[in-house]
Amino acid sequence: MSAVDTSEVPTLATPRAPQGRTTLRQSLRDMRDNALSAHGPENFSADIIAERILWRRMFILNEPGAIRHVLLDNAANYTKTEVGRRILEPGLGRGLLTSEGETWRRHRRIMAPAFDPRSVAGYAPIMTGVSEELLAKWDALAEPRELDVAAAMMHTTLHIISRAMFSADSDEIVDTVVKGVNTYQVSVRPSLLDLLHVPLWLTRLLAPFPTGIFDEFDRKVDKLLTERGRAPDAEPKDLLARLLAARDAETGGGMTPKEVRDQVVTIFMAGHETTSQALSWTWYLLSQHPAVERRLHNELAAVLGGRPPRYEDVASMPYARMVIEESMRLYPPAHTFGREPIADDEILGHRIPAGADVLVLPWLLHRKPQLWDNPERFDPERFTPERAAERPRFAYLPFGGGPRICIGAAFAMTEAILILATIAQRYRLHLKPGHPVEPQGLITLRPRYGLQMILERR
Repeated sequence: MSAVDTSEVPTLATPRAPQGRTTLRQSLRDMRDNALSAHGPENFSADIIAERILWRRMFILNEPGAIRHVLLDNAANYTKTEVGRRILEPGLGRGLLTSEGETWRRHRRIMAPAFDPRSVAGYAPIMTGVSEELLAKWDALAEPRELDVAAAMMHTTLHIISRAMFSADSDEIVDTVVKGVNTYQVSVRPSLLDLLHVPLWLTRLLAPFPTGIFDEFDRKVDKLLTERGRAPDAEPKDLLARLLAARDAETGGGMTPKEVRDQVVTIFMAGHETTSQALSWTWYLLSQHPAVERRLHNELAAVLGGRPPRYEDVASMPYARMVIEESMRLYPPAHTFGREPIADDEILGHRIPAGADVLVLPWLLHRKPQLWDNPERFDPERFTPERAAERPRFAYLPFGGGPRICIGAAFAMTEAILILATIAQRYRLHLKPGHPVEPQGLITLRPRYGLQMILERR
C-alpha cells in the first residue's frame, strides 16, 4: 500500500515554460537560462526527438532500448559530445567525465578500487560525522530556525568530500569551491557557436568564457600534491593518497601529477554537487508529502532508535533509499548528458549521422508516462524491488548507464542515505510559505532561488 495520499497530490515545481512562439535567438537565450524550459508536454511522451540548429543535427533519445543501444550495445561507436567537453574541460580538465578512449579506460581501472564497497564503508563515518556537526549548528540557531537548505546541503557534501579526499576539513577550501561552482554554473553556458561546433579558437574569440574561476582551488590542490610528493611515507590514507599510489593492474603504471590533479578536481566538484542537489530536492519533496515523511520517520525510529546511522544500517533502511531514488527520478541532478557517434548509426528508424549530438535527458525519461504511472506524483514505492524489476533497465538513469556509469554512484547513494537519516531523526523541514521553487537546468539541476526552509526540532 502506497504511503502517498492520492486524494490530494500537490503540484510540484517545474521550469517556467516559454510564452508563445519564439525566435531561434530567444529559444537559445531561454535554453542558456534553463536547459529544461524548452520541453513541452509532447516531448515527455516521445521516443525520439529530431531537431536541427542551422546545419547541426540533434537527436534526443527517450526510449530505454534506444538509450541502451547508445550507452551499452554500441557504446564503442560513441564519445562524449564536443559541446559537453567545451563546457566541462575548462573547469575539470581531463578527468573521468571528459576523457576518452584508452586514457579513460586506464584511469577508470586505476580509480575503481577507491570506490568499491569496502572503501565506501570506510568513508561512512566521515559522512555521519559531518552531518552531526551540521545538526549541532542548527541546534544553536535562534528560533525560528530558518535557512537555505540547498546551500546547507552543498556545504555539508563539500566538507565530506574534503575530509575524504584530503583528510582535512578546510573552511577555506569549501568556501573557495562554493564560490567557484556557483560562478561556473551561472556564467559558463554553451553559445550558439558552441552548439554549431564552430572551431574552438574562433568561438572563444567571439564568445569568450570567463577564466580563472578555479585558479585559487587549483593552487590549493597543487600545494597539497607538492606536499604529498615531498613526504610520501607520511601520507594519510585518504582518497588523494590512494590516487597517488594507485597502479593500473594491467600495465603497472600510475597517473601523472597532472592526471591526478584533473581526477581530484573532477571528484571534488562532481562528488559534492550531485549529492547536494539530490538531497535539496528530497527535502523539498518531503515537505510537500507528510505521509511519506512519516513513513520515513517510522523506519528510522525502528532501525536507529535515535542513534547516528552507520554504514551497516544502510541495507536496513530501504525506504530511505527509495525516497532518494524517487527524488532523483523527479529532479535528476544530472538532467542531461550526450554522446556523438563516430560513424553513422540508425536508431528507431532515424539515420544518425557521424558527429551529430545524441542527447539523453533523464528529466524527460523519468517523467515519461509510458514508463511511469502518474509520473508527476512523488511515490517512493516505485522503487520496491518488485516494481523496479518490471521496468526496462535503461528507464532510470540518475547516474548514467553503460561502461561510463558514474564511478561514485555507490559513494553518492550511501552519502545521501546517511545524511538524510541523520538529519530526519532530529528535524522536520518545512518550505517557507511563499518561497518560489523553480528547477533550473544549468550544468546540474538546481533550485533557482535556493530552498528557504523552516527547521522544526522533532
